[in-house]
Amino acid sequence: MLKSVEKLNFIFTSILNLVYVNFLWVLFTLLGLGVFGIGPSTYALVSICRQWIRGNSMPVFKNYWKYYKENFKESVIISWIYLFVGFVLVVDLLTVTNWYLRMLLFIISFIYLLSFVYIFPIMAHYNWNGILLKIKMSFLFGISCLQYSLVFFLVTGVIYWAAISFFPGVLTFFGVSFLLFIITWTANQVFTRMEIENSKETNINENVKENCDEETNGIKVS
Repeated sequence: MLKSVEKLNFIFTSILNLVYVNFLWVLFTLLGLGVFGIGPSTYALVSICRQWIRGNSMPVFKNYWKYYKENFKESVIISWIYLFVGFVLVVDLLTVTNWYLRMLLFIISFIYLLSFVYIFPIMAHYNWNGILLKIKMSFLFGISCLQYSLVFFLVTGVIYWAAISFFPGVLTFFGVSFLLFIITWTANQVFTRMEIENSKETNINENVKENCDEETNGIKVS
């Protein structure tokens, strides 16, 4: 009985937290006049979600404000890049009538969405320098772990279709925060898998190197 109560308490607390950070996302986006606030606000929300997924609890508002300021300039530039590219793709899809060009645009749009899913989680997870590097890695993560991305698109599409069809008011309270939470969770699974695989490859290479050194009496061969 006590465990059931604790589970219910955890679920309701999580829902309230998502509603709270959704409100903060809207507030800080508006404080940044939209175009200056959407990037830093999204980065801050993703960073908060990342801490929750990793099992860390913290004061939400204080840390949201910290993350909002942390990569402000870079977040603004990246958001502008993705907003501009997204706008161009939407306009092209609505105006281009050639079937082959439309198919090409659909493929480009899919790759764009893959990159968009991973760009802010990459900013929150890795301490890499350079906007171009982060955008490049967002493409690589999206393509190399395509199965995770496809499941994400499918599950998210079904959930939001159901919400719009049956409970449209729900999206007002955590439409953005829930989406970014799913994005962050998916990206965290991908990052963890990639890091485990890299760790295994490193261990294998070290073992091979040690065996080669033993067989050559400690003499390293190139």
